[in-house]
Amino acid sequence: MQCDECSCWTVSEFSYEELHEKWDELVGATITPGYKKRYEKEARNLNIPVDEVTLSFKYCLKGKLSRFYIVKHSSDTRACKKVTDCPGFTTATIGVSEFPVPSPLWAICMQVAHGPCRVNGHTFYPGLREHCYSRIPAHGAIKPLLVNDGRCDICGNDFTRGVVVKEVTQFCCNKHYLQWWKDRHPKLYDKLNRSR
Repeated sequence: MQCDECSCWTVSEFSYEELHEKWDELVGATITPGYKKRYEKEARNLNIPVDEVTLSFKYCLKGKLSRFYIVKHSSDTRACKKVTDCPGFTTATIGVSEFPVPSPLWAICMQVAHGPCRVNGHTFYPGLREHCYSRIPAHGAIKPLLVNDGRCDICGNDFTRGVVVKEVTQFCCNKHYLQWWKDRHPKLYDKLNRSR
């Protein structure tokens, strides 16, 4: 049982304020000063205000670990600590086959430039803003669009903001789109999901 095999292990990008909110929600204890210092250092390096800095972290969605680990590069998604007998460990998935988070493809989606871009010959477009701006891969030549109102074909939830593949299907979040996309593009998924 490893954290990075668990469905609760994830990678997200946060401003310091967003990190502090997530820390309060999941860890509960006072956030350690090293996190703020890291944001301040990055702000100095980039010559931007600290409130504009975003950093990527890997962490447990159930708060079973007492810290968030900074992501050092796009393929740095593995757990830093071995946890045995975690009561929150699960590999449960819903709907179609689960899209693995973290994974190299998820790292591409979370860390590449804001506009449309090409990675390994495939086009990625801006998806929904979920904790950060993230990209989602095109469905062949079809650009996924952001829409208002619909019902997710993965979880069945109604949404007010979502992703649609025109005249095919719709999704409430980037992750559900990626689950569906992975099943329809297995060779491309394997190519993009190789560790770089």
